Amino acid sequence: MKIKRNPLIFHNVLSIKVICKTNEWVNHARELRNSIIKNGLYVTGPVIYTVEDVDKENNTAKVGIYVPINTEIDLEPNNKYVFIEEMKFEDGLILRHADLDDDIETVTYDTLRAAAGNYNLKLVEPFYNIYLDVFGGGVIDVYAPIEKSM
Repeated sequence: MKIKRNPLIFHNVLSIKVICKTNEWVNHARELRNSIIKNGLYVTGPVIYTVEDVDKENNTAKVGIYVPINTEIDLEPNNKYVFIEEMKFEDGLILRHADLDDDIETVTYDTLRAAAGNYNLKLVEPFYNIYLDVFGGGVIDVYAPIEKSM
């Protein structure tokens, strides 16, 4: 496993936050993508998602879904969608989670936490899972922002 240290920047990002079953985030991502297309826009990058406040007993979590789109938009005030002109992280660790059958929490997140500890870095959670379509399947690049030191 190769951990890299990089900034991360996406422009013109449309996002939603939902509370759902942990395995249902993809349905909400699909719904967001479809609403982008229905409004004459198109997706210009990968689906990015975060998972936090996991309730293991009910198998639910708060999931943030972020999708880069082709242009800036003016959103009417609403309680569903948020437009982010620039989603930018100055510094972070990134690790590829290639086997989607492996538990991302114990395999990839813990590896990033251990690496950060080795270099006395403090990571900011939740981590950003960047889902990439490859060869009819997918991989997830996990981006862990590093807290700025004062």
